[in-house]
Amino acid sequence: MSKDNLIIEGIKRRFEQGARALHVLQGASLTLTAGEVVALVGPSGSGKSSLLHIVGLLEKPDGGTIRLGGELIDTDNDATRTALRLQHIGFVYQAHNLLPEFTAQENIALPARLAGHGRASAMQDAMAALERLGLADRATHLPSQLSGGEQQRVAIARALANQPALVLADEPTGSLDAAAGEKVADLLFREAREQGAAILLATHDLELAARADRIMRLQDGKIIQT
Repeated sequence: MSKDNLIIEGIKRRFEQGARALHVLQGASLTLTAGEVVALVGPSGSGKSSLLHIVGLLEKPDGGTIRLGGELIDTDNDATRTALRLQHIGFVYQAHNLLPEFTAQENIALPARLAGHGRASAMQDAMAALERLGLADRATHLPSQLSGGEQQRVAIARALANQPALVLADEPTGSLDAAAGEKVADLLFREAREQGAAILLATHDLELAARADRIMRLQDGKIIQT
C-alpha cells in the first residue's frame, strides 16, 4: 500500500441544466496520506458531495484521475467499481442508512459478507466492533430501537468493517445534537486512525472541521488550503 492512500488530480464534473452547463468541479486535486483526516468545507452547492461521490466511485468524473493506494482506480467497468468500493472505501453519511430489518450486528457484518467472508467470522468481527463501541448490549437491536447517536456509531463500524484505505464522511454529525455528535466524531477519528485509513470529511460544522489534520475549501470548482 502506498503511503498516499488517495490522490485525486484534476477532477472535473459538470451538469447540464437545459441549455446551460454547470461546471461544479473544475480541476479539483488533493492527496491524503494514511491515517490523515482532511476536512472539506464550502457552501452548499460548491461540489463537496459530488466530489465524494466521484472519489467513492458512485459517479464518474468528466475528467481527471483517482489513485487509491498507488493504483489508478478509474474504470468504466461497473462490476470492478463495485468491487473496489467494497474492498477499499467506507462511507458514512448524515443519515445512517442502516438496513431496518437487520440487527446492529448484522448491519456491521454486511460488508464482510458481501466481500465473501463466512457468516460466522463476519458476525464475530461485528460483535468485536460493537464491544469497542460500547454497544455490545445492542447487538440484537434493530435500528429503530437505537438512538440517533447509536445508529451512527453502528454505521461507522459498518464503514470500517473491511478495513478500507479510505473513509468518505458526508456530514456525519449533521443530524445529531452536540454531545452525540462529539462522541460520533471521536469514534470515527479513533477507529479510522487505528486502522491507518485516510478520512475525507465534508462538513459545514467548523468545530468538527477544526479537529481535522487539514482543512481544505472547495472554491470555484477547485480545492484550496485554508
